[in-house]
Amino acid sequence: MAASTTHSLPSRRSLLVLVALCGALAAGGCGGSDDDTTDKRAGDEASVRGVLSDLQAAAVAGDGKRICTQIFTRKLAKSVTTSSKSGSCADEVRRNLFSPTTRLTVQSVTLADEANATATVKEASDKTSTVFFVRQSGRWRIRSVQAT
Repeated sequence: MAASTTHSLPSRRSLLVLVALCGALAAGGCGGSDDDTTDKRAGDEASVRGVLSDLQAAAVAGDGKRICTQIFTRKLAKSVTTSSKSGSCADEVRRNLFSPTTRLTVQSVTLADEANATATVKEASDKTSTVFFVRQSGRWRIRSVQAT
């Protein structure tokens, strides 16, 4: 019995030393620096703002196809298609969702994590919406919009 206790004690110490080393390595920044994280977040925020800029440009141009295939997620585009009278996401977006006078002002962008973000957007008409984004295949896409 004593041999068993003696044997488990070094194992426990070894485990504690290993945990302490891992903690020290993590605290030392082996996975990257805070500057890397800040740069990535700033890049993600700029990318989300870029999607909204692309959305505005496509809306002004009446390019519903681009909105449905490059800016919206497939799921959102499918939802628009299913609920439209025409059966076409591009036609529905061009006709009803945005106009050539669309002007969007991004009030804020919040990055929830590496794959999800939200933006508060104000239109020229003073309507405010929350736009929900998801990263798919390395690109931010709009997954839903909620009027506020």
